[in-house]
Amino acid sequence: MARDWNDIRAVRYSPMTPPAEWPPNVRPISTEGVSLLGIDPATNQLYWDGKQIVLRDRVVTLGGFERFFVALAAIGICGIFVTDLLFWVSTFASSEGPPPIR
Repeated sequence: MARDWNDIRAVRYSPMTPPAEWPPNVRPISTEGVSLLGIDPATNQLYWDGKQIVLRDRVVTLGGFERFFVALAAIGICGIFVTDLLFWVSTFASSEGPPPIR
């Protein structure tokens, strides 16, 4: 078991062979090596052995195909609203009043 930070750094990598699909320079972290992960509570940034791990946020944007279907759905919803509004106006605004409930 590691006693200080230098001992932990000496066993930070697992002796296991990494999976074949991993990039060639990537090595698995040992159980003791997990102790080298840290978080800055003020900024919530992640660090490995004192070096910042840069994480990138990906912004999802809609392409033309998705925009077309969003516009189509919005037009359909507006059409349903107008149809229901016209039905309501023609039903309740007539001189006969609303239809009886059966």
